[in-house]
Amino acid sequence: MHKQFKAKPCKRFGAALWKHRKLTLKQEKAILLNKKKMNMSKISNFSLQLRAKQLVSTLYGQLRLQQFKQLIRKSEKYKGKMAHILFSLLEKRVDSCLVQLKFAPTFLAARQLINHQKVFVNNQIVKSPSFILNPGDLISFKDDTKEMIAANVQTVSQQQQNQQVQIYKSLHFEVNYKTLEAIFLFSPQQIHYPTQIEPELIVKSLR
Repeated sequence: MHKQFKAKPCKRFGAALWKHRKLTLKQEKAILLNKKKMNMSKISNFSLQLRAKQLVSTLYGQLRLQQFKQLIRKSEKYKGKMAHILFSLLEKRVDSCLVQLKFAPTFLAARQLINHQKVFVNNQIVKSPSFILNPGDLISFKDDTKEMIAANVQTVSQQQQNQQVQIYKSLHFEVNYKTLEAIFLFSPQQIHYPTQIEPELIVKSLR
């Protein structure tokens, strides 16, 4: 039986942000009702930008404004569309990668693993959840954590099956779930979100 979770963020944005997590019928109705209210109301450009930023912050484990600004500064060092680079960097954060690969069920769990120095990149302990992966980087774990990591993978996979979630394989990783290792191959070209994201609004709100 699945544990139910607080759906306040889902209600706030009018969308099921974590589709592998179980919602009650009451929660689903509240989310749908708020979505209808949002669609009917007129919102200022400032409010749209703020909402977009808060939505992305929620999807990536409650990122703070300072963390967003650091990512914007990093994005400016690359050539290309700012919004695409920003979201690529968000996906390449090591905490984000642990969640994508099901090694951690939530961003909080991913950050706890990192803060407790249980995660390696290229056989070196990672000390910050904001560490950005580069092509060829190898993610692995301390031996005393592998049993828990394997359980995480099994739990999230089972939740996705029970909720009949459409699963998008992370093509930018080569994963070995037997050894619980993953190699980051390249920057993601397409990112699937559970609700509509407005990347340009995020950039405007931060610059």
